[in-house]
Amino acid sequence: MPAKGPVSLTWQTIFCFIPIMDIVASYRVKRLRWYLLIFIVFGAISTGVQAVVNPLDETSVYNERVFSEETGFDWGYAILGNNPELTILTIIIHNGIAYAIAVYLIRRWSKKWNLQFT
Repeated sequence: MPAKGPVSLTWQTIFCFIPIMDIVASYRVKRLRWYLLIFIVFGAISTGVQAVVNPLDETSVYNERVFSEETGFDWGYAILGNNPELTILTIIIHNGIAYAIAVYLIRRWSKKWNLQFT
């Protein structure tokens, strides 16, 4: 339920770091649609960058390294690709940028929301 009065900037910021609660924080200030749109676009861009930075081989799914009769399916190689260090680094950078954007947007929208009640 959207807030009926001013919201706490501290709690709104804390909510940004708790899974699902960032969505609640955006809903409280009536900006859920914008928040979801921004992060869906950001996720799509991030996935595209990940695919360009560390592409899989065309035959990597059928490669002996991914699947063999003795070991089964190698999830590590299938997910992390040819260069796991680079993949992990891009995931860490993506998450850092995502948290920074979330905190910025939620704090900005919360301040704007609180100005309605002063």
